[in-house]
Amino acid sequence: MVARHNGGKGLAQVRRKGGDQPKEKKAVLFNQNKFHPDGRPRYFPGNTVICHLPRQGAFFHAMLDLHDQMGQFDFAAKIALLPPSSYHMTVFDGLNNTRRGKRTWPRDLASDTPMPQCDAWVGEKLRTFPGRLPDPLRMRPARPDPLRDRQGCRIRLEAADREGATALRRFRASLAAHLGMHDAWLDRYVFHATIGYRIRAFTAREASEYADAMVRFQGRMAAHLPEIDLGPPEFCLFDDMHAYHRQFLVA
Repeated sequence: MVARHNGGKGLAQVRRKGGDQPKEKKAVLFNQNKFHPDGRPRYFPGNTVICHLPRQGAFFHAMLDLHDQMGQFDFAAKIALLPPSSYHMTVFDGLNNTRRGKRTWPRDLASDTPMPQCDAWVGEKLRTFPGRLPDPLRMRPARPDPLRDRQGCRIRLEAADREGATALRRFRASLAAHLGMHDAWLDRYVFHATIGYRIRAFTAREASEYADAMVRFQGRMAAHLPEIDLGPPEFCLFDDMHAYHRQFLVA
């Protein structure tokens, strides 16, 4: 593995030699394009715009408690829990190999561009992005929703007020336009903090236990936690789902 630098512009990240080319498309079940069946992370390079969770905050500590509790369920071996250092809220999905050929791929970037060059291209574009978000960006755990909360190993977040929600929506729309990408989820995107990924099929009993647990955790956080103050969004590179390396602040 070698460190890659982008022409003195400050983008630096680890990439495996030859691992940045698109692969043959095939159906992927239970996030096994990101994780091995035993929970080990796979090489899955890309870039993104996120806010890391402040480690001194009540929400971060609640996520630590959730991490510990998830390991006590019968379905625990079928969830790849993430390291707390990776906890974040995604503001805007960037590029990775699974997005090639889709409408969300930038219009001005060839779909077969190797990922290191994709990282550099997005980074250069974001350096001139004029968008801004409130500082701090105030979020809170959303009220529990049985249909949504059983779909992912995450805690859903929402803006603390209408102004923040409007600012987030406009920020995402401006980013998509600036990068020449189609944002299919502009009005429906669900902000969240991921605790882990499902990597194997549940039994019927495990599925019911999992759904009940996630709804319960969402409700507890919504009822008892204060607002979450997030810092400016960060342009990050990653090689897998275990670490997101900040390159610079976007706003």
